[in-house]
Amino acid sequence: MIRFAALPCIVLAACQTTTDPADGGFFAGVSGIATGAYDDRIASAESDVASAQARNDALAAQIRRSETELAQLKLKILQQRDAIGGGDAATAARIDRVLNDAPGGATPDARLAALQKSIADARALSADLAKLSG
Repeated sequence: MIRFAALPCIVLAACQTTTDPADGGFFAGVSGIATGAYDDRIASAESDVASAQARNDALAAQIRRSETELAQLKLKILQQRDAIGGGDAATAARIDRVLNDAPGGATPDARLAALQKSIADARALSADLAKLSG
């Protein structure tokens, strides 16, 4: 036998068409609360936020490592430039271009991509300078 107080909850649960509080209206809202659908939506949103934060933290760490690597490569290039005496005009211009490169980016992903390109350019230059000195 169903109690009279439980009947409205059963009726409301049967009428629910959405778990989105913006779309459902009063009865769907009551049903969302009663069934735990809203709590599930909140838990899902919190999980999404935590995932995004973890991704942002990992990206920030990659950017810091890339900045450090680029700074070390630039120092090495300075030392190599001093060892070969600057080289010809084209080599000197290439060295200046790599040393003065300041990679940017409007987003963290774009900044990381710019840093990776600068690192690749600096590595290639360092390898070429090693051949000139060697």
